[in-house]
Amino acid sequence: ETIAQGIDRRLVCPVCPGETIDQSQVELAKQMQVIVREKLRTGESEEDILKFFVERYGESVLAAPSKQGFNLIVWLFPPFAAIIFLLVLIIVIRDLGTKRPKGQFGRNKERTLPVEKLDNYLLMVDEELAGRKGIFGK
Repeated sequence: ETIAQGIDRRLVCPVCPGETIDQSQVELAKQMQVIVREKLRTGESEEDILKFFVERYGESVLAAPSKQGFNLIVWLFPPFAAIIFLLVLIIVIRDLGTKRPKGQFGRNKERTLPVEKLDNYLLMVDEELAGRKGIFGK
């Protein structure tokens, strides 16, 4: 019975995706559980039983994808993504701790525009505002 329960946890119910046949309450899941137990009584191995259901319902019936072909990416991507994320996080944290000269990145309180350039901008603003009256223009 423990072997059968283990197989039940490895098969997803085709009617209610996201639930294994040991969790599902639909009739099809109960029928699949009966088939698992019958096949175990006749001496079939776990792999043979899983293969039977894959042939009948497709690979989506497996709770965990096989570790072959394209499905191998599903198994390998999460650890690699976690490693890359941690490396980036470490680099960012280290970078936050380093001090830079005031001229590089970030705000520099000493940096201002020359008065001549500032006067030009103020004249342009005055000209723009002189052409308008009220909120909606002329």
